[in-house]
Amino acid sequence: MNSQQVTAIALRVISIWLLIEVVLNLPSLFLAYSSIEQYQQKEMPLVAYVGLIGSFLLVGIVAVFLLNKAAKSVLSRAQTDSESSLSNDSQKALFQLAGLYFVVDAIVYLPRSLGFIPNTADISVSSLLWAVGLAFQLAVGLWLVTNSSFWLNLFQKLRGRA
Repeated sequence: MNSQQVTAIALRVISIWLLIEVVLNLPSLFLAYSSIEQYQQKEMPLVAYVGLIGSFLLVGIVAVFLLNKAAKSVLSRAQTDSESSLSNDSQKALFQLAGLYFVVDAIVYLPRSLGFIPNTADISVSSLLWAVGLAFQLAVGLWLVTNSSFWLNLFQKLRGRA
């Protein structure tokens, strides 16, 4: 794998990470919106709410799209060098290592994200979104660990090899 292919894969991974972060940070927008409403002591218009969420999603999705276009551009110029490629087993081990990181990270923060449940009578959707995001991260991490061949095939398609 040459440096151009590594760069293209890194750009694709960063774009996937950015998309996940956009989705995971949506609850903070809900909380910021409710804080603004409490500070002003009046209800904010629905148009402002939809505009805030829509612009956040639009900027995030455009950034992901541009990163994917850059990765595709780098891949189109990259020459394949089969002698310096990592073996499939090495690539699977790297996916499993990344999956272990996601699993451990999710397990560390999941109890903290659910710690409010015994202390409150009303549970809102916005308070559960962090836990849902961590459960999603845990599921992706477990999927990376247990089914690394799927991810290997996916990334080979992303590199333009399949």
